[in-house]
Amino acid sequence: MSDRIFGGKATKRSRYGATSRDRLVRTLRSAEMCRKGNLKYHVIDSEWKWAYLATYEAHKLLSCSKDLVTVITFSTRHLNSLRLMRRTVSEIASTDNLALNLVLGNKAYLNPAECRRPAIRTLIDSVKFMRRRFGEITMFIGTEGVTEEAAHLAAEYDLTPFVLLDKYLQRDLSLIKDICGVRDVAVYIPFLVSSNYARLLRDVLYRLSGYMLRRRWVQSELKKIGFDPTMSMMRAIIQEKKPLPIELMRSKLGSLLKTASESLALYGHEQLVLERLKSLQKLGASIFIGLPIKENDEQILSFAKCLNSIY
Repeated sequence: MSDRIFGGKATKRSRYGATSRDRLVRTLRSAEMCRKGNLKYHVIDSEWKWAYLATYEAHKLLSCSKDLVTVITFSTRHLNSLRLMRRTVSEIASTDNLALNLVLGNKAYLNPAECRRPAIRTLIDSVKFMRRRFGEITMFIGTEGVTEEAAHLAAEYDLTPFVLLDKYLQRDLSLIKDICGVRDVAVYIPFLVSSNYARLLRDVLYRLSGYMLRRRWVQSELKKIGFDPTMSMMRAIIQEKKPLPIELMRSKLGSLLKTASESLALYGHEQLVLERLKSLQKLGASIFIGLPIKENDEQILSFAKCLNSIY
């Protein structure tokens, strides 16, 4: 069990509008709420290449985030990802409040050529390149689907493992501890703090269905009940281009997602969320990065309040 914990908020820029101006304005607002909630980390989670921060946006964000560590996520399988990483970091004067999060990237957000790239090789090459080029810059490494390999890289290159809240979380944390010893481990936590139980589960299923359907074990269960993840309708939901239709919410698919949500998300009233966070701390997690299922200021501050109650 870690005696210290740190909090943060994940920002999905693909949710923030169709124009770069809209995305920047809302990203800056997100940083402001992180500071207001006394969170340490602001994780920029850009699944699509078009959602990456432009260099001028990164400058603007860091200049407005003096009290935060801004963590910029890059998918190592995206073509030209190394060039994008190098350019972003090189053009920022100080990296004291900058960190990188290197992930493989979900296939839902990759083109066919990127899907064919050797996943582990791209991760290894990116870690080695960024350590060689930028020395001691803080780096996180995504573990989904590659926990053992990512843990070995974390131990060798002084990285922070970044795991998903999942039904395999305890197993993954145990494996990371065996390989890395005692070190900080970050957990990505989709959350919804609410006592409105009449709408709570509906909101989770409606807003988080794409995220849940991108998990490998959920896709395996999906096929068992007769749904093909590659169908155009399902692919649109998985890529979060369309929400889960009401009729599917009432089908076997809805039942599957309800079950999946119990291990993939954290939701309920404030005290329940707090107790779940304490349970994660006991498992060895020390950095909690919350993804608001409903993106608003109130949710960010509610999550921060729960974390501050543990400090």
